[in-house]
Amino acid sequence: MKSCLTLVTILLVSIFVTSTCQATDPVGENVNVGGNNKDKSSDWDTHLSMVHLFSANLRNSTADVDITDLRLKVTRDIKLNDRLTMTLGGGYGLKEIDSSLSAGLPHDLHSLFVEAGATYRFNNKAFASLKLSPGFYSDFEDLGEDDLRMPTLALGGYSFNNGLSLVGGFIYRFGYRSTQFIPALGFRYQPNQYWKFDAIAPRPGITYIASREIQLFVAGDFASDEYELKDKSLGAKAIKYVDYKAMAGVNYLPIPTIKLSSSVGYAFERKFEFYDTIRSDQRMDDVPFFKITLNFNW
Repeated sequence: MKSCLTLVTILLVSIFVTSTCQATDPVGENVNVGGNNKDKSSDWDTHLSMVHLFSANLRNSTADVDITDLRLKVTRDIKLNDRLTMTLGGGYGLKEIDSSLSAGLPHDLHSLFVEAGATYRFNNKAFASLKLSPGFYSDFEDLGEDDLRMPTLALGGYSFNNGLSLVGGFIYRFGYRSTQFIPALGFRYQPNQYWKFDAIAPRPGITYIASREIQLFVAGDFASDEYELKDKSLGAKAIKYVDYKAMAGVNYLPIPTIKLSSSVGYAFERKFEFYDTIRSDQRMDDVPFFKITLNFNW
């Protein structure tokens, strides 16, 4: 829980510091934090997040486990021309697993990566984008080539005049032992200034825009993170954590370039999967969780 308190402190300090700066975008509605800014040739975006899943029993075991997931990412959008925008950046993630020794689970799992991408707008309605995130995803016991992985996201979309946008693409995860290809298909519909519907796997949601500062939402999320293991006492060469989440929360935008989000929900169908081993999957009980995120750009 020390890491939870540390991140909460960082979030609050970041809000105070950036709130004292003048907003670079005067528009109060439909601000895409971290997206392209028409008035700027470049754009920095910072994303911090924390998810804490409360203690749960490991099925077929007397052990229990709770998980805290911390993530930081900084990117810069560089607008090359009216159609093409490049994205460069990087990030770090830490998944803390608190369990007894009898569970046979690692304590800390890390991800350290760079991000590079491009978005091309054919016109004001159609776009295509590609994002690569190569990096090290492991327990960091002994870094090597087998710790390297590269999630890749390819998307395309088209917006109609009635508020409907169609989005299609895929995630391909190079170097993963588990599922490498994940489709990302769906639509976004915003019939008016108050409601927004996202039916895009793997993160669907409904948002009610109460005001320029306040947004309420319900959402789903599918998590699937894989890491290389070098600790031989664990009896496996790789581990993957999987769950499904349902949540409700609120977004608060004190100024258009800052978004603080908090949500609570329930995680289910949870399990650890092991690779290159005779160990069977370890399933966990369903548990409540909370999530806090902060986005700000300049």
